[in-house]
Amino acid sequence: MTFLSNLAVGRAAAQIATFLFAVMIVVQMLLAAGVLPISIAWGGRQTELTPALRVASMIAAVLLGAFLYVIRYRAGLWGSTPIPTAIRVLSWIITAFMAFNTLGNFASLNNTERFLFGPITAALTIACFIVSVSSPEA
Repeated sequence: MTFLSNLAVGRAAAQIATFLFAVMIVVQMLLAAGVLPISIAWGGRQTELTPALRVASMIAAVLLGAFLYVIRYRAGLWGSTPIPTAIRVLSWIITAFMAFNTLGNFASLNNTERFLFGPITAALTIACFIVSVSSPEA
């Protein structure tokens, strides 16, 4: 058994991912509520919180919640074992999505996205990868 496929390592990575997904859910909800300036997200090109951006942030929060659920399930922290194939596949899709999101954050013109959200999504990508390669069935 390799280090990354270790049950404890996968579960620890899932706990880190849970925390980081929760942080990003809160950020998206604060963006949707207008508490945080919309200019720190969505590429930094928007200066006004439009109804469409409000809805997009709410949808993003829901998606991040679904990602959190899938990653915890894949790590064996929620749900049943053996892990369903759909959850295994979704964990890899989430990992890939987070990797692309990281690239987008680092490429952003916005400093908040580059220097705050970029490292957070990079850590999420790594944590999701570790969970995806881990073996939750002990």
